[in-house]
Amino acid sequence: MSGRAESLAGADPNVANRPRWIGRLRLALAFGLADPNTIVVALAGFLLRGGMVLLLVPSAVLPSVIGVAGITGVDAFGIDGHPTPWLFEIVAVISVVAAVWLLLAFLVGSVIDVWLIDAALGREGRATVESRPLPALRILLDLATVRIICLVPVVVSIAWASSRLYAAAYNELTTPTNLVTPLAVRVVESAADAVLVVLLAWLASEVVAAIAVRRIVLFDVGVWRSIAGALAQLVRRPVSSARTVVVSFGTSVAAIGVAMAATAIAFDWCRVAGRNGQPISITIGVSPLATTRDFRPAVFVVAVVVLAAAWVGALVLSGVASAWRSAVFTGEVLAAQPAAQEDAEARGLGLSGQVRERSGD
Repeated sequence: MSGRAESLAGADPNVANRPRWIGRLRLALAFGLADPNTIVVALAGFLLRGGMVLLLVPSAVLPSVIGVAGITGVDAFGIDGHPTPWLFEIVAVISVVAAVWLLLAFLVGSVIDVWLIDAALGREGRATVESRPLPALRILLDLATVRIICLVPVVVSIAWASSRLYAAAYNELTTPTNLVTPLAVRVVESAADAVLVVLLAWLASEVVAAIAVRRIVLFDVGVWRSIAGALAQLVRRPVSSARTVVVSFGTSVAAIGVAMAATAIAFDWCRVAGRNGQPISITIGVSPLATTRDFRPAVFVVAVVVLAAAWVGALVLSGVASAWRSAVFTGEVLAAQPAAQEDAEARGLGLSGQVRERSGD
């Protein structure tokens, strides 16, 4: 047993002294709201692992069929409808860039994971202000390896779904069903089952990785033991695990959805204000001292201010949701362990409450 796992043995050995599932959620939420440092660190991990793309989607103008044709010309597809070598080269370059980005996200994200786990176990009032040394390189490599291994099912599902998505995209480019709905939306609608498989594979991989990562940090087990332990925990505690997954990810999706909707509305206001060709004339004062002014610049400035406020709100909401989700999974992993592996500092997640934890909760 590791030094950290040995420290877990110093806690109250009474298994009954643990709160129930609702208590852990409440204490995890308190952790997520406790300190701006927590929000900033959790937000950094969220943005690095793809959250930036999600938050930028509402401000992106999806290209039409004509726009895609204008960008690619005849380079992407030959006259027979098959992809050209140019398209394969572009896909290869994008794949290399994505691989480098994922590697960076895994390593830096692992540092953030360790920080959030340690902070969630820290003493109240000191959790996010204490200086912490960087994790050992071995731990970071193990965490990154877990993330990479858990990403394999996602890659397999994407490879399976790519043919469906390619066929849907080609059909929409050659014989579009309509020209009102954006191309990307029509492709997703045509291959909805393939997209659903990819999303389910991602969710399962993310859940297993989240539990395995915490098992490495808390109990210092190896990569394969952590993954096996994560799968075993999901099997042994199906009720509690399912509730944790649904509530934590569901709440995060809802929070990010609200953030995306707010930025999308504010962005549309800016676009409408910027393209408005009709003057917004307002008369100020009383005759003969009255003057008429065009208030289009003022309306545009207000729309930009609203967009900036929506972006700040979206970032804060995403950071809180990420910190809360991290603490929820940390509490779930600790609650699944024998009493001899409890940590006295884990009281911050409510593992020393007065309510009996039932098997399977």
